[in-house]
Amino acid sequence: MKRILTICLLMLMALSVKAQDDDVVVVGYGKMDGSLRVRILAKSQCCPVHTPAPSTDKKTKLTSIVWPTSEHNWVKDTCWVQAPVATDFNAIFPNNNTPPKNYSLLYWMLTDENDETVLHCYFTMPSDIVTNLWVASEETAIVDWATGIQYRARRTAPECTSKHIGVKAPKGTPLDFKIYFPKLPETTKEISIFGVPEWGMLGEPVIHLMQSASNNSYDNVPPIKKARLTEAENNYKIHEHTTWANYTDAHLIKPVKEGTLAIWTTPEATYLAVAHEHNWMREYYGVHDKTFLLDNRGNQYKIKDLWGYPLGHTFWVNGYSGDFIAFLLVFEPLPPDVTTFSYFESEDPEYDLWRANWDSKIRHNLSVSELRANQSLFEPIERVIKE
Repeated sequence: MKRILTICLLMLMALSVKAQDDDVVVVGYGKMDGSLRVRILAKSQCCPVHTPAPSTDKKTKLTSIVWPTSEHNWVKDTCWVQAPVATDFNAIFPNNNTPPKNYSLLYWMLTDENDETVLHCYFTMPSDIVTNLWVASEETAIVDWATGIQYRARRTAPECTSKHIGVKAPKGTPLDFKIYFPKLPETTKEISIFGVPEWGMLGEPVIHLMQSASNNSYDNVPPIKKARLTEAENNYKIHEHTTWANYTDAHLIKPVKEGTLAIWTTPEATYLAVAHEHNWMREYYGVHDKTFLLDNRGNQYKIKDLWGYPLGHTFWVNGYSGDFIAFLLVFEPLPPDVTTFSYFESEDPEYDLWRANWDSKIRHNLSVSELRANQSLFEPIERVIKE
C-alpha cells in the first residue's frame, strides 16, 4: 500500500474444493427462508425408516400413512399443521439419495440463526397425508460434551411440542420442522442431541461441530484511531500534489516490519490494518477504490472505506521520521468459514514525485487465523521523543 495503491486487476485463479465427511459440514453461510442468513454447524442424513404401505381415499384419491413411531404412544393429542415446505432442501442436500422401496430417508441440519441455535428436521412426504409424526417434547435438549451444559428446546415451528403431528402435502414434498434452542457458544465443539427420536437423536452419536473461536467467531471493530485533517483537498488532481489533503496525528504503533497486516472480521465488514514505516516528516499515501480481497473459493470482497482518509485519492500524512503508523482498510464482510484469502493492488498512474512506486502487488494465501494473531501489534502507543 506504500505511497499509492490502485486496483484494476481482473484475475483468474484455479480453485480447490475441500472434501467433507458425509456426516459433518464445515461451518458456512447459506440463505434460507428468503433473506435469512444462517451459519451451518452440522448436517447429516439419518438412517432409513421403514414406512407402511399407504392407504388411498376412494373419494379424494389422496394417499395417507400412519407414521410408525414407537415413542410417546401414550400421548393422544394430535396437532394438524400447515406443511412447512423446505424450498431449499435440494440446495442444502444436493446429493440426497432415492430411498429404497417402502423406506423414507430423514435428514437434519443444525444452524446458528440470529440469537438461537436451530435444529432443522427434514421430512419428505411418503404420501399425501401423514399422521402420528413426532418432533420434540420437554425431553428435547442439546448437551455440550465439554461443559455438560444442557440447552433445552424452547419451541418448534410449526408449534407442535409434545404432540403427534398430522400434515398434508403432495407426496415427495420435503418439509422442514424446526426446533429452537438457546444459542450454543462459539467454542462448542462436541454435542449430543436428546429427545428427537424420529431422527435418531437419543443422546448418541456425538456430533462434532466444525467451528472454532479462532476462525469463526466475530471480532469487535478494531480500535484504530482516525487521523486529524489539517488541510482539506483543494480542487483535487492526482498530478498536482498541492491539491491533496493533509493529515496529522495518525495511529501510532510499535515498530513492525513494513507491510505487516492484521485482520478483524465482523458481520458488517472486514477490517485489514496495514503497517508502514514513516520515513520522512511528510509522506504521501493512498488506496484506490478498486482494491479487493479474493477468498479461497474465488469470491471477491470490495473495499468500502479507508478509515479516516479519502478512499481513491492521494493524501499527505505529517509526523516524524521513525514513526510507525497504521492504516485501516474496510472491506465487505468475509464469511466466517473463510480461512485464507489474497490481497490485490495494481500499478499506479505515473506522476512526478521522488521515489514514487507504481508497481502492482499481489499477496497470496494470507491466513485469517495468523492475521488475527497480529491484532496486538496494532495497539496504539504515544510518541516518545528524547533529545
